[in-house]
Amino acid sequence: MTRTDRDRRPRSGGSSMNGSSRQYAGAGDSRARVPSQTAYHGPTGTRSRGGGMRGPGHRGRGGRGGYPLRSRSINFQGGRNRVLGIDRQLLILGALAVVLLVLVIVGVSSCVRGCSSDPAQSANQVDSRVAAGVSEELTQQFATELNRDEKLAGIAATADRYADTGLLELALSVPEAIDFVAAYPDAEKTAQPYGDTVTQGEAPQLWCWDARWGNVDYAGRALAITGSGPTALSMAYMGLTGNNDKSPADLAQQASEANAATGDSAMAASFLESSAEGLGLSYRSYASNADNLSQALDAGTYVLLETKAGSITSTAHWILLVSENEDGSITVYDPTSPDVSAHPWAAATLAASTDTIHALSLPGSDDGTDSGNAENGTAADAGTTTNE
Repeated sequence: MTRTDRDRRPRSGGSSMNGSSRQYAGAGDSRARVPSQTAYHGPTGTRSRGGGMRGPGHRGRGGRGGYPLRSRSINFQGGRNRVLGIDRQLLILGALAVVLLVLVIVGVSSCVRGCSSDPAQSANQVDSRVAAGVSEELTQQFATELNRDEKLAGIAATADRYADTGLLELALSVPEAIDFVAAYPDAEKTAQPYGDTVTQGEAPQLWCWDARWGNVDYAGRALAITGSGPTALSMAYMGLTGNNDKSPADLAQQASEANAATGDSAMAASFLESSAEGLGLSYRSYASNADNLSQALDAGTYVLLETKAGSITSTAHWILLVSENEDGSITVYDPTSPDVSAHPWAAATLAASTDTIHALSLPGSDDGTDSGNAENGTAADAGTTTNE
C-alpha cells in the first residue's frame, strides 16, 4: 500500500501491517528499519533521503535522518536594519538631550547674571523711561519731550474743554507752552507776582503763557494768547528799573483800564506814551528804518516794535529789541515765540516789520540820537514824540 505524508501526498516504499504504519519483527518488540532509499515530496520539491525512517529526535551519522524540516530563509539584513533603526533613534534622542542641556545651561547662566546684577545699575536713575547709561543731560532732554508728548495727548483727548481754540493752536505751535495749556482748564484765572530777582540793565526773558499771569483774561481772551504788549513792556520796565513789581498781568490790567487793549496786537501804541511817566520811564518814537534802530539801541535804551502779521510771525504782536551785537545784528525777545528769540536778527528785517520804533529809557539818559538826525529826517523829525 502506498503511504502518504502529512500533506496527504502518496509515498512509495512499504505497506501497512495490521492497520499500522509501522512494521515490527521479533519477539523483542524491536523496530524494523525501513529502507532508506525513499524519496521525500515536500513543499520545496522532491528530495531523496539517504537513510531510513527514524524516530523523532534521533540523529544518524552526519546529522542526517529523522523527520524533514521545511527550509526557511532568515532575513539577516532585516535584523541589521532593526539594529540600525534603534541606533538612529538613540542618536536623535541624544542630540535632543544635548540641545536641551545647552538651553538649560544658558537659561541658568542668564538668570544668575540677572539675579546677581544690581537693579540700581540696570535702570536710569533720573528717568526710568530712558535707558541706563545715558547721560543726565540727555536724559533730562528726553524726559522733557516725553512729558510733552503725554500732555499733548491729554490736551487732544480733552479738547472740548477749551472754549478758545487759540489755546489748542498754542500747544501745537509752541511746545514750550504745552504744560501751561494742559493745566489751563483747571487753573485759577488769577495772577501771581513775578518774584524772581531782577538786575538793572538786564531785561528778563518772559513768555505770555507763564502760569503766573497767562491764565488771566486780557482783551477778551487768555493773556497767554493776547498779552504780547504787556509782556514786552514788563520786560523793558524790569530791565530799565531793576524792579520786579510790574508783571505782565499788572500792565495788562492798566492797559484794560485805559481802554488800550485793542487792535490786532491787543495793545494800542498810545499806551506806551501814556503809561511811561507813571512807570518812571522816558518814551520816544521814531520812523522805522535800520539806522534809527541801531541808534536807538544805545546803552540804557530798549525798543518795542509792533510787528505786522506775516513779518516776524504769522500774527501781529509786540516784541522787545534788547541790544545790538558787534556784527550789527539785534537780539530780540519775542514773548510769543522761543524760535524768534533763539537767534539774532538783521536790523533791516526788523525795521521792515513795522512802521514805528518805540524807545523806552530812564529819564535823562542818552537815547542815542542827536540834533543832526533832524536834518536827516530820522530821530528828530516831525513824527517823533517825546515824553520825559
